[in-house]
Amino acid sequence: MTPRQAHQDRVRERFTRTAEAFASFSLSTRSEEAARLLELALPHLPTLQPTAALDVACGPGTFTRALAQHAARVFGLDLTPALLEQARAALRQQGLGNVELVCGDAAALPFAPASFPLAVCGYSLHHMPDPRRALQQMARVVGPGGVVAIVDIIVPSGADPELNNRIERTRDTSHVRTLTTTELLGLFAWAELEVLAVEPGERPRRFDEWMRVAGWQPDDAVYQKTRRLMEMDREENLSGFRPRMVVGTGGEELMFTQTSLFVVSRRRP
Repeated sequence: MTPRQAHQDRVRERFTRTAEAFASFSLSTRSEEAARLLELALPHLPTLQPTAALDVACGPGTFTRALAQHAARVFGLDLTPALLEQARAALRQQGLGNVELVCGDAAALPFAPASFPLAVCGYSLHHMPDPRRALQQMARVVGPGGVVAIVDIIVPSGADPELNNRIERTRDTSHVRTLTTTELLGLFAWAELEVLAVEPGERPRRFDEWMRVAGWQPDDAVYQKTRRLMEMDREENLSGFRPRMVVGTGGEELMFTQTSLFVVSRRRP
């Protein structure tokens, strides 16, 4: 088994085990971000209603669902069959019949060059061993002049990338690396994609909910180790997560902030 195959197995195991919890979180929480990514991307297309669009690493269909309200035909691709089942259920519930779901690898997209005027990817690059390859594949399938739009978590400016990623990987072994803004934008340059729009975003997260989405409860060793790392960083905030204790209706709880970046680009002619 190659390292790439071993990592794919880790991704499938994690998201098969947590498919229902992850889908519930993503479909309810990230829908606004999916809408925002399209608000940034659609004005750069020749028409606001593209003939076709692709959602790479679509997961439970959060961004696929948003695309299906604008494009005549949408393809959603993901590595994990259990997440595609969650996507099918979400699409059926909303009555969206213009979507085809495909099980596949973002690093080897099974589509011909210039198949789509628009390709998007939401919160998935940090799970990929070679995100450059995924962006290069997205650039290939949109063709010259096509638009590639992504949103992903980033390491905030001034934070320690190694500590940030240590916390992420402790929680989730399928996590590879959260990039800095410079690193992420560098991938677009490498893939010969011209950046058209960049917008930062922040989302406060409840630590307990974040761990539950990854399949962990307070009694689990992974939960406890991750929490210790977060709590140790409360005073200095070297990680960029800004961990803090907040008093809520259920008492005091650990909160932190995730930073993200929206990027819209066009493949150069």
